[in-house]
Amino acid sequence: VGGGGGGGEPQARHMVETLLSERVSLDTEAEGGALCQEVLEGEEWVVDTVSRAGEHKCVALWRYGKGEANGAPFVNFYDELRPCAGEGEERLVRYALAVLDTLGWRWGPAHIEVKQTSRGPVLVEVNAGRFNGVDFGLLADVCVGHNAYDVTLDAYFDQAAWAALPALPPRALRGAGRLVKLVASEEGVLRAAALPPAGLESLVRWGPEPSEPGEPVALTVDNNSCAGYAWLLHADEAVVAADCAALHELQAAGRLFDVDSASGAES
Repeated sequence: VGGGGGGGEPQARHMVETLLSERVSLDTEAEGGALCQEVLEGEEWVVDTVSRAGEHKCVALWRYGKGEANGAPFVNFYDELRPCAGEGEERLVRYALAVLDTLGWRWGPAHIEVKQTSRGPVLVEVNAGRFNGVDFGLLADVCVGHNAYDVTLDAYFDQAAWAALPALPPRALRGAGRLVKLVASEEGVLRAAALPPAGLESLVRWGPEPSEPGEPVALTVDNNSCAGYAWLLHADEAVVAADCAALHELQAAGRLFDVDSASGAES
């Protein structure tokens, strides 16, 4: 099963036709289908939750940074941890928790994507029974004080720890954190090891994919072609934002990876 956002009717029609041609089930007799959603204007947020016997708690609130790259209209650039700082954030979280009630969700984690539109929060999708699909533990522990993995264990095995956990994220985080999703702007073969750029004060972990010479490099056009991750953490939100912007500039200029595009064309 695949998915994505279209930049217009022709692209959307192509995506639907592609989905309908894919195998969508291990049951080969099942018919394929495609769901079309309205184009929603506004920032996209994620509400990560854990539930115990129908009681829901928001363990992290994220804001997506997305934009156009390599001809694709919606490429994820970063996930930014955010505090539940005001009425807008709290309304968004309460909306997500109400969705879980509507679905009858009672136990375990959920990863809920919501657009903050001019008419208020609007649901994009609910990934019930699964965690955020990226390595979020370090950022959540440092900035929020807990992570969804540990909270899920508490929900099942430690009632006292669960009861002590607040229902909403804090109004002020302990620090600023972003998980930057690396974008490859050239395709080919990696000529040299993908080393972390110098001068990034908030960079605490570097995980490019590919990373070693000789490995293939594909253009980043969606989550599946993400070229790795960079974890940014700092007490000053402005430092994290500046380092994220510096990485984006390197990516857009094709200077993040040293790629032999000729080798890629030959292969």
